[in-house]
Formats: sequence, C-alpha cells, structure tokens
Amino acid sequence: MSFVNLGESDLLVEFAALLKEFDDGKGEEYEKLAESKTGGLDLIEKGFVKIYPKILETGKKLTIETSAVMAIAVAARIEDETEKAVTALKDLFLENQEKIEPLTLLSLLTSLFNLIDERSKLRYEIFMALGARAKNADAANWMVGQDILDSLDLLKEDWNLTSNQFSEMLLMLLKLCHSTHKKEEFGELLLKYLASLDEEEKKISLDKEVQDWTVDSVCETLKAPFEMANRMRTLSNLRCVKELSATEHAPLVEMLDSYVNEDFKKYLAFADKKENLDYMVSRNITHDENINHFRVFAACKLPLGEYSYEVMHKALEVPEKDDIEAAVIRLVLTKKVDARIDQARNCIHIRHTAQREFRDAQWSELGTQLRKWKEGVKNVLTTLYKARQEI
Repeated sequence: MSFVNLGESDLLVEFAALLKEFDDGKGEEYEKLAESKTGGLDLIEKGFVKIYPKILETGKKLTIETSAVMAIAVAARIEDETEKAVTALKDLFLENQEKIEPLTLLSLLTSLFNLIDERSKLRYEIFMALGARAKNADAANWMVGQDILDSLDLLKEDWNLTSNQFSEMLLMLLKLCHSTHKKEEFGELLLKYLASLDEEEKKISLDKEVQDWTVDSVCETLKAPFEMANRMRTLSNLRCVKELSATEHAPLVEMLDSYVNEDFKKYLAFADKKENLDYMVSRNITHDENINHFRVFAACKLPLGEYSYEVMHKALEVPEKDDIEAAVIRLVLTKKVDARIDQARNCIHIRHTAQREFRDAQWSELGTQLRKWKEGVKNVLTTLYKARQEI
C-alpha cells in the first residue's frame, strides 16, 4: 500500500489540491473548505465522497491508495467529528469495494477501525466488515488470531453488543476459523457460538453448515468420552443441541444423553432398534466401541477390590455366553481400568480406575487427600529430624 507524508501542517491544502485535480469546477470551493474550521469533514463529505469513484476509474493504484490514505489522515485530524468522517469513508470504501483490491480494502478499513475509540459501536460495524472480506484477502488467520479470540467477551462489553449481535460476530469468526483449519480454536469457538444462541429468546435456527459442524462435534465427543467429558456435558446442555431431536439427528441426541448419564441400560435399549444402528453407521460410530465405553464407565463405578466372574458379567452387561475375560482385557487396553484376572479362582481384581471428570465434590475430596498427604510428609520429616538430633 502507498504511503504519503501525513505529518505536514498543510495536509488539508494538499488534500484540497488533490480533489481539485479531479474536479476543476470546484477548485476554489475546496481551497476555502481547507481553510475553514470544519474543513476536514467538509472536504471528505462534500469532496472526497464524490471524487473517489472518479479516482478509482483511473485504475492507477498509486493514486487510488494515496488519496484514500490522505483522506484517512484528514479524518484523524478531526477532533469532534471523527466518527462522522470515519462512517462516511467506511461507507464509501464498501460501496466501491469491487474496484478496490481486497488487501487494500482491508488495510483501509483497519486504519479506520484504529481511529475510533475502543468502546465505540462503530468499531463493531467495521470489525464485521473486515470479517466479511478477510477470506478474500487471505487475512482469515489474522482475524481469528489468539489475541482476538481471547478478547471476545471484552469486545462484547466494550461495544455494548446485544445477544444477537454477539452471535453474529461469533458466527462470522467461526466460519473464518473453519477456513484456516485451526481445529482446537474452531472447537472452542463453536461451543461459544452455540452457547450464545441460548441467550436469545427466539427459536434457534442453525444454518446447514453450522448444524453439520455441531453434529460432527457431538460425534467426536462420543468417540473420546473420557478425554472430552466436559465438552460432551456442555454440548448436551445447549438448547440448539437438544433441538436436534426434531431432526434426522434425533438418535444422536438420545445417544448423547446416555453417554452423559453413563446409562448403559438405556444405551442397550437404544441399540436394539435397527434405525438407530443404521444412524450410527452413517456417522461412523460403531456399536462395539460404544459397548466398550459403557463397560469402562461401569467398571470405574465399582469400588476397588475383588469380584467374581458372575458379578462382573452383570456389572459389565456381558452376556453369559460371551467371554468375561476378553471383555476385561479390552477394558485394560483402554488404560482407564487396571485389573488382574485370576483364572484359578474365577475372579477379577480391580486395582485402579480412571476418573472421567472432576466435579466440585471430587475436587473437594482430592483437596482433603492432598492435605492429609502433606501432613503425613510433614510428620515423617519431623520424625527424621528428631532422630538425627538424637544421633
């Protein structure tokens, strides 16, 4: 993008001269405006807004960019009417965007964005305009940078956004993020967008693309129910996910509920229906893998200790004709259950199980155990110290 010396005191005179070059009939008028107290705003609204389309028609990149930069510099000098000048320039650039190179347009809009107070609602309008054009300018990565994603709630507050405006901003960023293939950021942004819809009173209507992303996200959690337990629970509580029950994805919502509640019997009843099994196949979800997940849930609920084969058959919902040892071996392979099979005594000793997710009570219990451990270590050190003193 072109640069121009914007620090000269006669900027308005130079700007007026530029306008005069493309509008000979009003040369003297521009010169008078440059000398008036409101000259900057008048030169933009009464001159540049009309002249810029003519400048664009020349096709001269240097002139096109220099004139726009000069207009922005003039807007920056207007103390009381900066937003008015910025609005006029924003509208002008967007109205003529087909004739402005995408990256140049983004640079101009960014410059306007930076002229405005951080808490101005106009910043939101320009931000949305930037987002709508970022992909064409190969600037999507910049728009979904971590600094922006970390500031979303602050931007909502600063710009005094309604729930609907915030959702629209998140949706815009979500689609940009998808185009950048930032998987982790995309997943977090999708959850944030879906949660924002719950704040709106109107009926939720996801567009087809977002609905597909939502379904994919739910399916992803079902394939890693331990690692993604918190995400799974969050998704299950969202209104837009619950409303999938009225669509072809009703089986997915039912299955999600079984997973969240670790309801093995409910899942088995669900899997008895052919249409549900067909749906799982269509989403690349396997019944055998689900069975193993629910058996892990069941095993993790058991107190540590020794259990007979008969008890384990019932606890893990393993049919009598099936091999309980094979089922236990599969549990051990998940590394969520540590168990030893005693074939001589026909029993299984569960030595350790993983915690799927920590809730408030469990964090409290963990804190109590940690305090006891610290106290125990302290006592040991005290005993060792006394023993050393006696030697």
